[in-house]
Amino acid sequence: MIARIFSVSLIALLLVGCAHPGNWDVAKVKAHIESSMELTEFSLEPAGKGAFTGSGKAADGETYKLTVTQDEANKRLSWKYEGDRGTVGDEKYEFVK
Repeated sequence: MIARIFSVSLIALLLVGCAHPGNWDVAKVKAHIESSMELTEFSLEPAGKGAFTGSGKAADGETYKLTVTQDEANKRLSWKYEGDRGTVGDEKYEFVK
């Protein structure tokens, strides 16, 4: 299990890189969140000024609605999600300042 988590983390790091995000495009945002939440299905659409909305599905079948924002000044990618089984979350990814 730890090897799997390490592998997923390494893949995410390679996909999204370590640089200042500015405002990431949809592909980079999608890769990071999909990996972080371990989603098997995931769609994401731009919602203006570096923001996105989308939905995803986990391996256990729970589906999620997501809202993603980016804060270029604070070098932060944030997303909120709500699952159809009542799971809610508010996640952040902060880049080295």
